[in-house]
Amino acid sequence: MNDKSDLLIQLANSFASIIPDVDADAEHDRWKPGIGPFEEENQIEMVLEALEDQPLQEAIETEMSYLEDSRRCDLFLDHDGVQLPVEAKLLRFRYDNGNIDPNSFARIFTPFPERSSSSLLTDTKKLYESGFGSNGGVLGLYYEKVDEPYEQMTAEAVAEKFCMDVDHWYDFHVETRNIAYFDGLQHPVHQQGAVITWEIVE
Repeated sequence: MNDKSDLLIQLANSFASIIPDVDADAEHDRWKPGIGPFEEENQIEMVLEALEDQPLQEAIETEMSYLEDSRRCDLFLDHDGVQLPVEAKLLRFRYDNGNIDPNSFARIFTPFPERSSSSLLTDTKKLYESGFGSNGGVLGLYYEKVDEPYEQMTAEAVAEKFCMDVDHWYDFHVETRNIAYFDGLQHPVHQQGAVITWEIVE
């Protein structure tokens, strides 16, 4: 473990600790109440705003430019002398009504880049190739319903599969740094979950 690992552990814990509070006040015009149905950018924004009373909040910048091109990473942490770019992704397998989203798997695990979209896998590759190299992290906002029947869709299973897929497709690796759980959310489908962080390693 190193300072970057510790920072990713702290990041996951901070996000997970505040999500139930954000969820309690989250109202959507179209979907049922709760943070779960919101889009990725909205969720990140809501969580960061709620972190204002925590020390880590001041260390986080959003939409930081990559070193070698015009693309931007979702989060950039600068804390106690440690700088760490982080790509964030929403990991949500079910719709608001509880049905499986058939596109959710590809949004997480496809290795094939698309012009109009990206996956957790392709975002990680872009971060690795951005000039930051192994100095990078990945964060997943994972949601599930209580008593989810698919054991392959647990936070632990997703974290493990992502590590395996990076090993399979790329010439670098990621290691899971934290799976920070939260529960008691008000949405009838997105009832609980975890904030998962991985660290890019050589």
